[in-house]
Amino acid sequence: MKRFWFGAGLAICLLSSLWMLGIRQQLGVGTPGLRWVFDAYQHKVRAASQHAGPRLLVVAGSNAMFGIDSGQFEAFWGRPTVNLGVNAGLGLPYILDLSKRVARAGDVVLMPMEYALYLDDGSPNAQIIDYVIARDPVYWHRLSLWRQLDFAVGLTPERWLQGLQPRPDMPVTSGVYGAHHLDGRGDQTHSSAADMTPADQAAVQAASSWDYGARARKTRGGWPLMADYAAWARAQGVCVIAVPTLLRHHERYDTDPVERDFYASVPARIEAAGLAYVGQPRDFMYPASWFFNTDHHLQDWARKLHTAKLIQQLRQDPWSYCKKS
Repeated sequence: MKRFWFGAGLAICLLSSLWMLGIRQQLGVGTPGLRWVFDAYQHKVRAASQHAGPRLLVVAGSNAMFGIDSGQFEAFWGRPTVNLGVNAGLGLPYILDLSKRVARAGDVVLMPMEYALYLDDGSPNAQIIDYVIARDPVYWHRLSLWRQLDFAVGLTPERWLQGLQPRPDMPVTSGVYGAHHLDGRGDQTHSSAADMTPADQAAVQAASSWDYGARARKTRGGWPLMADYAAWARAQGVCVIAVPTLLRHHERYDTDPVERDFYASVPARIEAAGLAYVGQPRDFMYPASWFFNTDHHLQDWARKLHTAKLIQQLRQDPWSYCKKS
């Protein structure tokens, strides 16, 4: 019996070592799944680097990419604006980390973060595992050993093998998503009503309501990460202003007490984490006719209205909010 357990333990150790060795060998080896995300981030980070003075950086997932008109904010606050929003599926830890790498003293970070991100406890999903191993070895090497093990455990055998069989890694030049459909400030283009397909229209109509309120009662979510980010921003001289994300309206958000209370609580929870919050979440929920292909992506004309509405909530001097937080 002892031999059996010894052999089993040895086999597990050998397989685990082989698994980790395979991961190390494929760090930085591109896979096709999220190449569009890589292209988009490269475009946006490069755009941000071209401005020497203080900037406005928009930090969130794809709701910001489709929903913020950076040119309006640039005109309003008189500072270069770059939209860093790409994909909420990468999770809160990564999105915050990337913004830290880009932001510098004097910058203002406008944060229309998706509500799902506020509830993100940091557990790695398939998207972030794939992306970090294939596209961001610097981030991988900065992870703690335990976090690396979390990523390794979540990596599927199919993805592990895919990374060991590299293919041509070409930029994305077609489809809705990617740098080819971003303007110079990082905003999405080709999102007009004329660009919508029947599938896009059907996806918007089929989008059901979210259970963020119920989920918020079961997890501590990303609030500790937000508090850490607030402390980092203060230390670095970066002003962060959180604002409501856009979302397709459902009557349930008004009538379900759990969901209604969640949206009502967001401003106070953000402020408790040490960040300024401007606006009320339910004021930025819109009818289905405003959306492009998901319940978080606005059509181009609706983006302009949404951005103008956000600007109406904000004062001329963004730092006036940060002095209070």
